[in-house]
Amino acid sequence: MRVPRNQWYPVLESREVKRKPLGVERLGQRLVFWRDAEGRVHAHPDRCPHLGAALSSGRVVGQHLVCPFHGFEFASDGHCQYIPANGRQGKIPGSLRLPPYVLREAHDLIWLWWGTPSVEYPPLPYFSVLEGRWRQGTVTAEWPVHYTRAIENQLDVAHLPFVHRTTIGAGGRSRVEGPYIEANDQGIQVWVTNTRDTGQPSRDQSALARAAKDCEPGLCFLFPACWLLNISPKLKIFVAFVPIHERRTRFYLRGYHQVLAPGLAQLYEGLLGLGNRWILSQDQRVVTTQTPANSLDTRDDCLIGADRAIAAFRRVQARLLKRGELGATTDHPMPVIPPATPSPSEPGNTRETASTQIAEERARRSGQNGR
Repeated sequence: MRVPRNQWYPVLESREVKRKPLGVERLGQRLVFWRDAEGRVHAHPDRCPHLGAALSSGRVVGQHLVCPFHGFEFASDGHCQYIPANGRQGKIPGSLRLPPYVLREAHDLIWLWWGTPSVEYPPLPYFSVLEGRWRQGTVTAEWPVHYTRAIENQLDVAHLPFVHRTTIGAGGRSRVEGPYIEANDQGIQVWVTNTRDTGQPSRDQSALARAAKDCEPGLCFLFPACWLLNISPKLKIFVAFVPIHERRTRFYLRGYHQVLAPGLAQLYEGLLGLGNRWILSQDQRVVTTQTPANSLDTRDDCLIGADRAIAAFRRVQARLLKRGELGATTDHPMPVIPPATPSPSEPGNTRETASTQIAEERARRSGQNGR
């Protein structure tokens, strides 16, 4: 599957990976995830290098992943540790090795590094505003679409009064003020207002930039696949878009809130989840009709001013793809074992995220404009 390399992709929720091996398709590859005796999560191609059996049908014994076909045991670094047919003292061929993938577990998600091995890795693309005293409930969904279409739908600020006219788009607010956007290779921030069309004049981008200066963006996106809707200081909607293959995308959609009383919080999360499912279903009916499947393959789209965020996504996505392809030596990433201890750039040692990098860049430009 053609996706930008050297990126952290959210692939599963933490709760989905238990001791029993889990086989899933992600980024066009069949993978197996499992936890060792200490609870650490690991991932490999879901294929035994002996005769190709699916390791997800096997089991975990202590610190080893065991093939269901002939009982071969593999350590978390992928090296075969035991071949029952050869006996405990038998020789193990060096070719009997499973490539291990670099993983991080944070924010109740499993993140997979899809790219070149490195001594240090960049921070996870997560929103710092969601760290702290929040509760959240998750809705999962899968659409038969390419993940770029799913992402662009959430960056589309003009479809609400038509696709969601009975829910969040009620009121006929079809006129888009802006949007004003800021984008770089880490992400996109969007400031927008939807109003009724009364023939009012439009503000230019400089006026919109001044209005946005002291306001929180309504939408934020972090490459390669995380999105945030700022509904209010106490309510945020987060989506992790998980590429399964060219024509399927999984959503982990979370409502982050600050209703902390347990019983009331569960009720609130249930109602929020029902609403989010209904809104997603409204989107799905339209997005599944879009052609071509991958939005970067289109040559016929005629974008308008309201599509500035979509245009920015396509520009950066194309740039990241090209950069990864220039540095690639094989069709697949070469997974490696992560370092034993976190590097200074990893969560736990720094609070910096891609969203803060965008904010810093914005502040720097504002300072230059003021001189």
